[in-house]
Amino acid sequence: MASLTFASPLAANDDPAKEWLTTEQIAADLAIAEDAYSRIHPGYTRYASEAEMRAQWQTILDEARGSGGMTSGDFYLSVTLALTNIRCDHTKAELPDAMREGRAGQPLYMPFRWELVEARGVIEIAGEGTGLARGDEILSIDGRALADVVDQVAKYIPVDGFTEWARRGEIAASTEVMGGGVDHFGALLWDVPATATLEVRRVDGTLETVEAPRIDYAQWLAIGREAGRARNFKDAVRFERVGENAAILSVDTFVNYRTPVDPQELYQPLFNALRDEGRDTLILDLRRNGGGSTDASIGLVANLVPDERRFMREFRVATIDHSPWEGMIGTWDQTALNPDPRGFIANADGSYTLRDGIMEDTGTVSPTDIAFDGKLIILTSSNNSSGSTNILAHLADRPNTVTVGEKTGGSAEGPTAGVIFFLTLPESDMRLRIPMFRQWNNTASFEEGMGVTPQVNVAMTFDAYLEGRDPALEKAIELAGSSQRTAMR
Repeated sequence: MASLTFASPLAANDDPAKEWLTTEQIAADLAIAEDAYSRIHPGYTRYASEAEMRAQWQTILDEARGSGGMTSGDFYLSVTLALTNIRCDHTKAELPDAMREGRAGQPLYMPFRWELVEARGVIEIAGEGTGLARGDEILSIDGRALADVVDQVAKYIPVDGFTEWARRGEIAASTEVMGGGVDHFGALLWDVPATATLEVRRVDGTLETVEAPRIDYAQWLAIGREAGRARNFKDAVRFERVGENAAILSVDTFVNYRTPVDPQELYQPLFNALRDEGRDTLILDLRRNGGGSTDASIGLVANLVPDERRFMREFRVATIDHSPWEGMIGTWDQTALNPDPRGFIANADGSYTLRDGIMEDTGTVSPTDIAFDGKLIILTSSNNSSGSTNILAHLADRPNTVTVGEKTGGSAEGPTAGVIFFLTLPESDMRLRIPMFRQWNNTASFEEGMGVTPQVNVAMTFDAYLEGRDPALEKAIELAGSSQRTAMR
């Protein structure tokens, strides 16, 4: 169990979020942001019109003029809220370095990990000495009803299209911000005392008020490690045998760039085991998977498809000229900043289509020699987005396949994703994420603005969570006609 030590929150005059930005500074950063998004983002007007986005930027400027400026924290919140209207979960603002560093060592985080289940907050794992336990239901935080807290922070969390339910997975814990939405945005929305006052309902129904000292970000991450949250693909793959004929393959993330491995080194032994043991049913559990690296996701598909097929139909960019933002924009792939025009086909609307074969995603996926051709049962959840939703959409027309679970986030049609540009605004030092590509999945059908809807809808219930049950997995095992489980890494 992580050791919990506590400090006092930053005084207001030491808090970088309270730094004042003048109206002129706000106007300068907004002009750069609007110009960059409107000219670089390939999905800028996919769901909102240009006039609607213009109004979003203008609203921020009007607020600044009315107040003679605004704090760095309020500017961050305002830009974050404006960007949610693009409806792309890869499009967001990051805290300026000073604000991020200012949070280090500060007691701003809840000393536990929790989840939203049927719109109720339930503790998954509690920090030592908090007086809390797994299954405690959070009713209020610092005098605010949890439902009100969730409503106020949820609007700052971006989703793809109209998959509003996908916000749920980011409320309590997220890899995209510092903490979950409640901790990350709450520290800017309200005064955060060093000790949280929580009204909770115990598993036996007893109501209690608990005083729980908040912890810092590093301590919060440590509790997450205890909860078994895998951040890298190499740690995210698990295999269990189920009865005589089935198995469960769980892949919790495709992120394979921090500590990269050859995906087939992980996949091959498992698919060999399926073949050698004559197992004809595979339960693929992607419920914790929000996407990640192409090699890990396409590597999985290659072990599941019966024939060669194209993964993506088209990759398109809004511009290949990023010179107007030189010195402010960067990315992990330096060739994306000044791409070779010969790799693109110019379109009549001014956009550019990436030529086939330039990127792995635009080629065809060939089945491996040990590709599984039996019954495939895929578990889905609202946590799915980006690359994991792409896979779900791609496998929808695979023979002998059924999806079980919850509606997903992401876009079955295809996200705006791939290479991400990072634009640093010079006055506020806020960093903005701008995806380079709009992608079209090679799918037979999709619902516009939506992810994937499972064929068999099975959601987690509050009672099942308290009992330690997994209704979706239970249904999948029932469909597989198996029962006993044996784990294997």
